Amino acid sequence: MAREHRALLRGDHERARLSLSITPMIDVVFQLLIYFLLTAGIVSKERNIRAEIPPASSAETEPDPFALDLEPLVIRIASTRDGASITLPSELASVRNARELERVLRDARFDEARSRGLFPADHPIRIAASSTARWEDVVEVFNAVIAAGYRSVAFGGDA
Repeated sequence: MAREHRALLRGDHERARLSLSITPMIDVVFQLLIYFLLTAGIVSKERNIRAEIPPASSAETEPDPFALDLEPLVIRIASTRDGASITLPSELASVRNARELERVLRDARFDEARSRGLFPADHPIRIAASSTARWEDVVEVFNAVIAAGYRSVAFGGDA
């Protein structure tokens, strides 16, 4: 090795041999191998979600003429300086806050044991929040509806 080094210093290029250092190349190959192993593990966590699509024959059947269309109970909410403004349909009592809303909805829920109430527990309820409604007020109304025992709650609509 020393002889080759001296030959290079003298300018004797015929005797000098080029040496290739493969250590950096091996390091790069190992880093690429580790990179691809780590990123390939993410693909295994992806899953298909099964969607239940009704058969085409069910779309052609006529609807039941005796089935009642349930109009959803619309609860309108807007935020004011004093708190939330909650508006129910005219057949129900007026409420000032989410606690009163829960009480009114619980009283309006149909109870088979008492044979009284307006709405079954699976009656659709829609919460229509205005564009000025604060998120906290909407969540309080939602929690009141769930606490009153209703199971079919949706958001949206004109407030």
